[in-house]
Amino acid sequence: MDNIIVKTKNLKYKTKYRLHFINITKEVEDFIRKSKVENGTVTIQTHHTTCSIWVNEDEKNLIGAGNSGGDLKRILDRFANPDEEYGHNDVRDAGNPKGKRNTHLCEPDENGVINECANGHAHAQGMILQSSISLIVENGKLVKGKWQQIMLVELDHDREREITILVQGVGK
Repeated sequence: MDNIIVKTKNLKYKTKYRLHFINITKEVEDFIRKSKVENGTVTIQTHHTTCSIWVNEDEKNLIGAGNSGGDLKRILDRFANPDEEYGHNDVRDAGNPKGKRNTHLCEPDENGVINECANGHAHAQGMILQSSISLIVENGKLVKGKWQQIMLVELDHDREREITILVQGVGK
């Protein structure tokens, strides 16, 4: 008799720079295997508005290598360039009623601390990449094409990111 199985797992990642791609396929596949779900779905969701989950090829000319950009960086920056003006970067609050904080694109201060960053571009780029994806699990394995990989994509700057993986379906 088949049993309905629903399992979740939270994972944390430390990104190193803007448009850092972290291949998380192995962690997702390991969790599917441990869940004992034979047929169902897996959903991967980021907890952040400036971080995305992406399924595509993990290829250096597409995503870049290290801190150097690839095709996707060029395309995303063409869509929402970090050097443009964004209303989101003009934050008014009680401590800054006139707005226009002295923000920068995530450069550390003299103590190495990164305070408020100008990140309107990261929110805009997040509009064209997904915050979650769902994929099929069949016969206990992730269904994907030969070159498909699951990646966490940092759109802002180095920071800690959290995702949740949900596997649900039937198992024995």
